[in-house]
Amino acid sequence: MYLEWEAKVEQLFNVYEVAEDQKVRLASLEFLDYTIQWWHQIVMDIGLNKRPVVVSWNNLKECMRELFVPPPYRKELLLKLQWLHQGPRMVDEYFKDLETTLTKTNMHDNEDSKMARFVSGLRREIQDIVELYEYSYLKKVVHLAIKVESQLLKKTTFKNTHNDGFYKSSQKDTNKNFTKSSPSNFSKETTYHLKVSKNNPSTCTPKLPTKTSSTKCFKCSGLGT
Repeated sequence: MYLEWEAKVEQLFNVYEVAEDQKVRLASLEFLDYTIQWWHQIVMDIGLNKRPVVVSWNNLKECMRELFVPPPYRKELLLKLQWLHQGPRMVDEYFKDLETTLTKTNMHDNEDSKMARFVSGLRREIQDIVELYEYSYLKKVVHLAIKVESQLLKKTTFKNTHNDGFYKSSQKDTNKNFTKSSPSNFSKETTYHLKVSKNNPSTCTPKLPTKTSSTKCFKCSGLGT
């Protein structure tokens, strides 16, 4: 795929620190088959003043993208760049995706534009804190966002751990109270009292009046003979 070849060539340029005026010539040495014929035609058109001179690596990439990258795919990349946000990913993953998409779309944003794109795509809780600080270059704001994300994750972890410990402690207390007043204990206490009642009936059974006492009471009432 052309975009993979382009990324490989750019990596070689960066590793060997190739000068800008040498990049077009070195890149053309990699052309094969149809690409060589196409490049010869470009050179002829330049010589006949039919098209502007390809003076930079960026100019060459634009020409080759028109030829080798289908328009629907270019449109798809532009839409992805427009709607690219961090989402549930970590900051470093989001930043790598942003850089890759910028490279594939051949967007040569200046430092300020890249920083604006990056910050606007961060999750809201990270973006709100990052915007409180000053930053002058992209790497600095990326490191700042990673640091903010790390601090927020620590706070969330501590809060969840604290709440979980409190919940478990409350559950233990609830279980203890429930055990004290559970039906099984109530049943034991009831059984115990019933046993005591059987062994000592006087504690719960009232005494009935005897026959003698009933007679005395009847005579005292003045109704007897």
